[in-house]
Amino acid sequence: MKSVLTLSILFVCSILSAQDIFEKKISMSLGSQNAYYVDIPGADKKMMLKIFEDLTKSYGKSKENKKAREYLMTQTRMAAINGSSPVDVYTKIEEGKGQATLYMFVDMGGSFVNTDDNPNQAQVIKQFMEDYYVDVRKKVVSEELKVEEKKQADLEKDLKKLREKKEDYLSEIEKCKQKIIEMEKNIEKNIVDQGTKEKEIDTQKVSVKKVVEKLNNLGKKVE
Repeated sequence: MKSVLTLSILFVCSILSAQDIFEKKISMSLGSQNAYYVDIPGADKKMMLKIFEDLTKSYGKSKENKKAREYLMTQTRMAAINGSSPVDVYTKIEEGKGQATLYMFVDMGGSFVNTDDNPNQAQVIKQFMEDYYVDVRKKVVSEELKVEEKKQADLEKDLKKLREKKEDYLSEIEKCKQKIIEMEKNIEKNIVDQGTKEKEIDTQKVSVKKVVEKLNNLGKKVE
């Protein structure tokens, strides 16, 4: 099973490239701003948020803006993006059919990172998104593996029960065989007993005949 998971993860990594990270203006709490986003098959919002927070915990903690349906890390220091100057990172997660999408906005203080004006920073964000994609897909595949392993375990339990049932049947058959042998012996003895009883009956018939003759002869004159 571990080898299957490893192959699945390698497959995920092999099909991912920079073009899987998209960039466009997306509506958020500060209007329509440039965002980087990725669609991840099999993921849900809870999983996406947890892994994003794990990857960014060294930068700070996201706070939820329920009204805007987004998360915000303020005054976050990401040296690879803005040196020693802090940035604000906004994220939005949307669930779709069989997948979820994470949008990431990085405000460097007056402007949001975009490829045209900030190619180096954009590349850093895209690399982060690629790493994020792989981590989420690993989790998705791991969860799929758990489901398949549970199905396999259930099937193996079913097979074990069937095998145990077969043993029960064989045990009952063996008991029946022994019973048949016992009954066959009883039949043989019964046949012998019938022969003995028939002889006893024949002997008894002779005795009965003698007594009948004796009774019939009572009161007769002997000439």
